[in-house]
Amino acid sequence: MKKQTLIIACIASILCFACASIPSSTVTLTQEVIKEADQMHQLNITLVNQLFEERKQVINSFITNQYTPEIIKNYENLLPDTLDYKKALPKIMESIIPVINRKKDSLQNVLSTQQEQIITSLNDNYLNYTKATTSLQNLINSAVKIKTAESDAISSIQNLTGDKLDIKKVESTIDSLILKVGGDMSKLLEVAK
Repeated sequence: MKKQTLIIACIASILCFACASIPSSTVTLTQEVIKEADQMHQLNITLVNQLFEERKQVINSFITNQYTPEIIKNYENLLPDTLDYKKALPKIMESIIPVINRKKDSLQNVLSTQQEQIITSLNDNYLNYTKATTSLQNLINSAVKIKTAESDAISSIQNLTGDKLDIKKVESTIDSLILKVGGDMSKLLEVAK
């Protein structure tokens, strides 16, 4: 019975100290970090959309306030002085408006393409981040479960043995034994060479 208890204690101490100590609050902390990252991603998308909406407004303002007057001025210079503008204005506008609209559409399309590329990149990066954080969360959850199981195992060993078995001392002995065997193996390998 003592031998079995000692073996169980040895295995438990190896398991106990083979893992880094992770407090159970780490699970909650990482969940909060992931939640914050989700919100940051949504904020980034919103900011990109807002930025490009502002740029589209700048383009519209440029078309209305600078480009259109310049195009009209260029057309006026092409028209003969003898032309009656009041009669010819509808035909003139018919030929000017498509040029203006093509320029506006071209600039808007460039912006839309850039916006889509940035959002696609943000989404791709976020997807990679999400995969990594999910893996991390699963790893932390597993580590916490192991830590809980370890604590339960130590408590069970303590209940079985009472205070007759010092788990820390067993761990220390096993660690020093592992280090000594590793050093001896290293020396043995050198001799073998």
